[in-house]
Amino acid sequence: MPFGSLSVSNAAIPQYAPPYPVNGSDYTSETFLTVTYQTTVQCVRHLVPDMLELEDEPQVSVMILKHNMTSFGPYNEYVHSVKVKYHGDTYDYFLSLILDDDAPVSHGREQYGFPKKLGNVVLELKTGSTVVHGYVERPAGQKIVEVGFQPEQKVKGTVERTIHGLNLRVIPAVVSGQSPSVKELVPVDISMEASEVWQGSGSVCFPEPSRFDPMHEIKVLRYQTATLLRNASLTMPLPTKVFQL
Repeated sequence: MPFGSLSVSNAAIPQYAPPYPVNGSDYTSETFLTVTYQTTVQCVRHLVPDMLELEDEPQVSVMILKHNMTSFGPYNEYVHSVKVKYHGDTYDYFLSLILDDDAPVSHGREQYGFPKKLGNVVLELKTGSTVVHGYVERPAGQKIVEVGFQPEQKVKGTVERTIHGLNLRVIPAVVSGQSPSVKELVPVDISMEASEVWQGSGSVCFPEPSRFDPMHEIKVLRYQTATLLRNASLTMPLPTKVFQL
């Protein structure tokens, strides 16, 4: 009886037609909206793994990113994260990501441990007012997050920013009762550079909360910074280490 002839490699499955590249990805011509705020530890600790340390009033970031072209094609993305510490180092722990393209969802979840799901993400720069507007729907038609930004001051020159992120990557065991096949923390560095940066005031609200995406539980205690990056580029190299749990 003959065997198959496909050699198993590091490509994603199905290996004869991988849904995404595994050797990194490229992004160009981006628009990023970020609003940061402080919450209380009681509002977020139940969403954070028990080996990560939180401040009494942790900093939370909400981002909506418009990817005009990438290795996966164009798509929009929402990111919700909170500042944590692990072994003395500070990270942005990723709580929720919602995208409107299945390829980066599979790539982010399988390879990096990003908690990505499919949904509808919109970022509107021209709204007929001074406010830039973004929102997230999941499922379509249910607005679980809305983000507003009022530009106030343009920053001179090019701005560079790096997010030191952290993901919990878990692949459940296929055999009932066994420990997860994979259980680790994955640090990721995301670098952004933009030639046009605006500072201003931000707003985050949760008009139609969902128990299936409970980011509305992370209430706003006080707002911090809000920025809009245009003509931006993003790079995310492959991690060089993981923390086994």
